Amino acid sequence: MITVFLDFDGVLFDTLKEAFVLCRHVYLGTDIFAPIEPDLYSKFYRYKFLVFNSWQYFYLMKVLTEYDKLSDKEFVSKYNYYINNRLRAEEDVFEKSYMEKRKWLIENYPDYVDKLEEKFPFMDMINTLDKVKYDIVIVSRKNSFAIRRKGIDYKIVGKEELANVINKSEFLETYMKKHNPEKAFFVDDNSHNLIPCKDIKNLTCILAGWGNIGIDEVGYTQEQAFDLIKE
Repeated sequence: MITVFLDFDGVLFDTLKEAFVLCRHVYLGTDIFAPIEPDLYSKFYRYKFLVFNSWQYFYLMKVLTEYDKLSDKEFVSKYNYYINNRLRAEEDVFEKSYMEKRKWLIENYPDYVDKLEEKFPFMDMINTLDKVKYDIVIVSRKNSFAIRRKGIDYKIVGKEELANVINKSEFLETYMKKHNPEKAFFVDDNSHNLIPCKDIKNLTCILAGWGNIGIDEVGYTQEQAFDLIKE
């Protein structure tokens, strides 16, 4: 058996516009259905790689909206300053509102959410894998219900299940020790999630270059990643 661990956002679906309209609404009070501003969204897209937990969106929005004309180095430095000097009360209010609003949006305006999300061809490639040979597990900080609504019938380990782990590597290592696959792959578009996994035996980490990777990073293409998994 070969195990394939897959992130959801930025690997199977491009969901960044959904995240943007939610962040904009919660942080700035902008109407959730208002048109997306190209300039603000392009910056949000450029620096999304810094975020790998939903609470971090608070600090991304803080730097995006409160500081103007920062270089990439200055932006990352300012963001890291806040990550190391967290405003816990404000962060908690933001995240709670963000998660509640996402649930409300999905339940009441699913068609609108679908328009904000786009399936990557990689999802269709994964669907061609022999389910007898491959054990496919979605490992995401997104709520499980938000993933399941896309009609995905693979194992889903969502935000709820990962609540007590600092990094996805903790879950992956435990899962592999329990199931002992012949080999395994982990596809994620955030190197922060991949780096802690580099020493897990029989696990190959794949940086999804089609997702929101770091400014100076180069990842695999969808075809390259799939070919590696299918070899």
